[in-house]
Amino acid sequence: MRNNFNNEIKIPEDKAISLLSDLVKIPSIKGKKNDDLIDFLQGELEELDCHPEVFLVDSDKFLDYPEYCPFSEGKEKKQKYITGILKGSGGGKSILIFSHLDTEGLENRDLWDTDPLKLVKKGDRLYGLGSNDAKSGVAACLIALKIIKEMGIKLRGDVVLIAENEKDMGATGPLAVFAKDWGVDAALYVHSSETGRGVGEVKTATYGVLTLRITVFGEKPPLREQGNPQNYVCIKDGINAIDKATKIIEALNEYAKKRDQKFNKEKENTTFNIGVIKGGEAPGVVADKCVVEGNIVFSAYTHETLDSIFGEIESVFQKVIEENASLKKCPPKLEKIGLKGNPGSLTVLGKGEEILQTLKESVEAEGDCDFSIYDHHQCSVLRFPMIYAKLPTIAFGPKGDNFYKPNEWVSQEEYIKSIRILVNSIIKWCR
Repeated sequence: MRNNFNNEIKIPEDKAISLLSDLVKIPSIKGKKNDDLIDFLQGELEELDCHPEVFLVDSDKFLDYPEYCPFSEGKEKKQKYITGILKGSGGGKSILIFSHLDTEGLENRDLWDTDPLKLVKKGDRLYGLGSNDAKSGVAACLIALKIIKEMGIKLRGDVVLIAENEKDMGATGPLAVFAKDWGVDAALYVHSSETGRGVGEVKTATYGVLTLRITVFGEKPPLREQGNPQNYVCIKDGINAIDKATKIIEALNEYAKKRDQKFNKEKENTTFNIGVIKGGEAPGVVADKCVVEGNIVFSAYTHETLDSIFGEIESVFQKVIEENASLKKCPPKLEKIGLKGNPGSLTVLGKGEEILQTLKESVEAEGDCDFSIYDHHQCSVLRFPMIYAKLPTIAFGPKGDNFYKPNEWVSQEEYIKSIRILVNSIIKWCR
């Protein structure tokens, strides 16, 4: 079998663009059922004799997992994902290739310059909802299997394809997927580069994120005049929730300084930010409630977890309460909210150099792609296979832009390159 890592792998560009067009036409908006797209992919995998299987995920089964993130009201809590397999002859390493099906919504449809559910070519750019995030990844995986089958390339290892939902922060997709053992040796996540650097950029790690909400309660003092909320008998008899919130914020900032001194000596491995403060009704009214929201971002090199950091914050929180009579009288509430995820890293995992080298050779075989490593993405789906399956996983994908907003596009040239890189990597790995 030939495998010289050059451009001899011929990509059927018309078929690749047609497939991406078909995927874009089928709505698969985050939080909504994806049955139509699953049905389409099932037909494609059956045609390839890749033994498709469809699974239904119930997110309620993962409520106790650290990675579980709460759902917004009205979001679909049960979703399907699909797998296919290209069986090898045996004796070789196996690989999993995957991407996600769900896209952003159409709330801002009138801000699109083109029909978001139609793939439109303008120069090198292919516009359409999900074109870069991440239907080009799904299409690349499927086209890669078609090329290997049509070229009659014989592999010893298996190639497993998975297409799932990821934009609900994992509970109906990768959390369920990677709680299973797929019997593979490595995984490639095909997804456009969010930094804009393109197909040569490879993600090898993802930062963890813990999002917090602190609700501080106060008490309004008795009024001197009913109907005048600013005229109090004695304003000092009240407890101002905003004043008390500042005590907690000061303590958290001190905690953040200690983290900075401990972890950020050579590289920024952790950050702390307060991004939301809401409280009060009017300038002269004592605030009886104040909500503070912020987050801590942390790399795998801190060797921490969501639970360990939250435990430290709870200790800081309790110490402030014990030292303040007003906070004792009206105890504040601390909770995890929104996006949260533990970090993942090839280096910390302690394996993955071989799959990284395989992908590097395939990228460099393109001749005009600069290989680089990116390890600052936050809460990437990379974390799920690393944490739950202990599976060395890296990500790459074509250049695109306008992530999470109207006029999303992917580079046609880099989309084609990503397919060729994926095919070459599979051949080298599974031969």
